[in-house]
Amino acid sequence: MSGFSKKYQYEEAQKTTLAAEIHVGDLVKVIKFDPKAMTVDVKPITQRLTGGEYAGPSQVLKVPVVGIRSGGFLFRPWFKSDDVGAAQYMDSDIDKSMETGGESKPNTERHHSDSDMVFHGGVVAGGWQCPDLPDGLALATEDGTIFLVITEDKILIQGDVIMDGDLTVNGNITVKGGDVVADGVSLKKHTHQCPHGGNTSPPQ
Repeated sequence: MSGFSKKYQYEEAQKTTLAAEIHVGDLVKVIKFDPKAMTVDVKPITQRLTGGEYAGPSQVLKVPVVGIRSGGFLFRPWFKSDDVGAAQYMDSDIDKSMETGGESKPNTERHHSDSDMVFHGGVVAGGWQCPDLPDGLALATEDGTIFLVITEDKILIQGDVIMDGDLTVNGNITVKGGDVVADGVSLKKHTHQCPHGGNTSPPQ
């Protein structure tokens, strides 16, 4: 083998080793979710080559969840144990910026560290498939029994709805196969007292 070939192989091996030490992203499994702090404890599920052998990385605790919070509004995702998601390792130490919420000088010179992971979530893995839902933008349970779907021309809701507050409807209300009960009084079954005694029949 020529000296050039040996040098080339050495340089390629060095590149491979260097690339293996740079963490950019991972698939992780949720261990614990804190909805108040919006953090998760996660466990990377892709093993890493260390010392010639593959081994599972350690858990990473209190990883910030990437969600939507802007303009005074919030979309809060929800996670449970064993959910699988995508995690990203930021370029620099983000501790100070996370603490202040503004432009900050990094506390350390670390790069692409487990300590600077953020969690994106929402990866479908393990052969799981989305339930059969109406076409459109959907918010649903995993089994598809409860959902809210925005289609091109309407909003579809399946499931019981509990609302605190007033409801104003500019249009008709149609109830099929059910009843409307206001303060304990049924629209279908209520009766009225007659001026000359007795009660009226229920509405027909």
